[in-house]
Amino acid sequence: MSGPLEPASFAFADPLALLRDAFEAILPPNRMSVADHAGRNRWVKSPVGAHLERWSHDTAPYLTEPMHWLSDDQYDTVGIIGPGACGKTMIAENWLLYTAESDPADLLWYLNTDAALDAYVKGRIEPMLDQHDPLLGHLRRGLGRDSVAFKRFRGGRAEFLTFTPSSLVNKHVARIVADEIDNYDESLGDPLALLNPRRQAAGADSKLLVISHPDRGAPIDAPRTKQRGIMAVYADSTRCTWWWRCPHCGTYSSPHPGTARRMVLDWPKDASLDEIQAKARLVCPTGCLIEDGERYAMNLTGRWVGEGETIDEDGRVTGERRRVKTAGAWILGVMSPFTKDGIGGLARAQAQAERAADLGDHEGLRQVMVKTFGEPYAPPARLGSIDAAVLAERADKGLDLGIVPDWVRFLSIWADAQGSRFEWLVRGWGEGGRSCVIDRQIMPAEPGTNPDDWDELLERLQETVYPLADGSGRGMRVRAAGFDAYGVPGVTEQAYAAWLRRRKAGKAQKLGLIEGRDVWNLVPTRGASARAAPRIMLAYPNSQRKDRKAAARGQVPLLLFNPNAAKDALAAQLAVEAPGIGSVGFPFALRDDAPPHEFFEQLAAETRDPVSGVWSKAEAGRRNEVLDMMVGCELVARLHGLHRIDWDRPPNWAASWETNSMLVAIESEQEPEPKGAAASAAPLVIPPVAAIVSVGAHSARRSLARMLP
Repeated sequence: MSGPLEPASFAFADPLALLRDAFEAILPPNRMSVADHAGRNRWVKSPVGAHLERWSHDTAPYLTEPMHWLSDDQYDTVGIIGPGACGKTMIAENWLLYTAESDPADLLWYLNTDAALDAYVKGRIEPMLDQHDPLLGHLRRGLGRDSVAFKRFRGGRAEFLTFTPSSLVNKHVARIVADEIDNYDESLGDPLALLNPRRQAAGADSKLLVISHPDRGAPIDAPRTKQRGIMAVYADSTRCTWWWRCPHCGTYSSPHPGTARRMVLDWPKDASLDEIQAKARLVCPTGCLIEDGERYAMNLTGRWVGEGETIDEDGRVTGERRRVKTAGAWILGVMSPFTKDGIGGLARAQAQAERAADLGDHEGLRQVMVKTFGEPYAPPARLGSIDAAVLAERADKGLDLGIVPDWVRFLSIWADAQGSRFEWLVRGWGEGGRSCVIDRQIMPAEPGTNPDDWDELLERLQETVYPLADGSGRGMRVRAAGFDAYGVPGVTEQAYAAWLRRRKAGKAQKLGLIEGRDVWNLVPTRGASARAAPRIMLAYPNSQRKDRKAAARGQVPLLLFNPNAAKDALAAQLAVEAPGIGSVGFPFALRDDAPPHEFFEQLAAETRDPVSGVWSKAEAGRRNEVLDMMVGCELVARLHGLHRIDWDRPPNWAASWETNSMLVAIESEQEPEPKGAAASAAPLVIPPVAAIVSVGAHSARRSLARMLP
């Protein structure tokens, strides 16, 4: 029989470790935010060399606020859209470290496949935990060997799972990461509907982080019912977009689609891929060209602006962010400092994919847009060419030039400046975006040199009143007026000076704010050169600020627009038979006595490339002023909110005739109609009497005298 055991044979626990763990168990959680915890404790691999360096919020500033949301009781869900190599997954990694060390809780992390789970945990999570062993070592010590899918800490665990029906059973935790949800098995249904019950037991302390490329999303302007995956989460969130300051003019704009002032990526279209990569630039709304190396400093000026908030050109944010339980941020490739070869690499990738799409391979372009740019893919619109003969056949004998039909609610007008004349066209708008041509005029002028011609033009654009078809003696004033401010030498200077004179006279007025854009009753316009330019965007290009001591912004507003997108919209409208929603009606007087009908030939002067979406003249030398004027009328109407009018509760300027604020009594004294050859001329040259009754008599007589032979 052996003797008593020696004391040295017992494995005694470390009393200091026991005491420390006991105290930690009763201490309240550390209430610093996830972002603050990352700034204090996170180490990341240096982009230069293999050494570790401390996390810096300056590297990708757009990640900081979303990390704060994870510690904000106001939100129970955080949605992050982003491409590859933008840092969005680092938000989840920082949350895991925060959970393990600072605020213990159980966490589930779902990925789309077993292979993705295994590769991610072994390649990213385990090295990260090892790198932070000084921080987490005592929290993991003595808990045994973890598996790939299961990581234990004092006070909680992190479990990595593939998103399958079996992995959703009997899982109840306070925190969930749904990683790349747009790649989950679609047959399982809505991921959020399946994940939300997993955290119900945690109540108000629960938090769900959803991150993904927008593989299933529709373009940002699509109806909410069309959105799927991460874009659906974003649609129901605070919908935050990133705004940063141009290093040249100092104005704030955003790289996001759908924003009021968008900064776009542009490159020479027909250059080689190497040249495209070298010459790609960001273009701010005022036209400044921004180099790749300037993005770091721009990101330091950036801020997230949510729905309900407005940011002006100087970076001042006003309004209240939408109060919902989901916070949403959208990261784009042009924001990321981690993108290979910077914006040049982005431009090269898109250009190469577009050229493959020319040969029928659209999947490559979809992958580039979704996974490299972080934008939902919008397939090229399939629009047919505009047929002049078909449109001429639709000309309606029930519509009269110069007369407002009974269904029209408001008027828009747009003028084109040519070398020796002005041309303008008026469209009347009704419910559902239905429209018709009200008038088209030509005025001999010298747009590049004569200020009097400009003064007369802008007066007629704003002051002309068109009689109503009901014969009541009332007329309708123009709500939205615009004009082309670019063309032959001298046009821009003359156009801006004339607008400033109208402003000084109190005629050019700002009427309010719609979708973050200033709404002017009279505005110069210009087609944007960047192919990714937004549909419309209002800028003040006089403001070329080199420092913040310069004037706040330019004096003259400029309505920039995407010519191809605008012509797509018109082509879609012309494809609808009147009187359908969005259709266009044409007075019979626009036809000539025999084909070809000049008005409709100009309307059909351009064709659309089915792949690139670029519109160009079908034949060199063909006139296309009518096409431009039709587009211009919609642009200024859109600035005033045409696309967002609730026709059951319209604004007073688009109300029915009983209460419409744009209606006035027409003056009884009218200019006598010209006799002889001028009287028999087409209404394209001689303005109808009704169209000039509200213009001063001196102006009307001068115009008629100059037009007569």
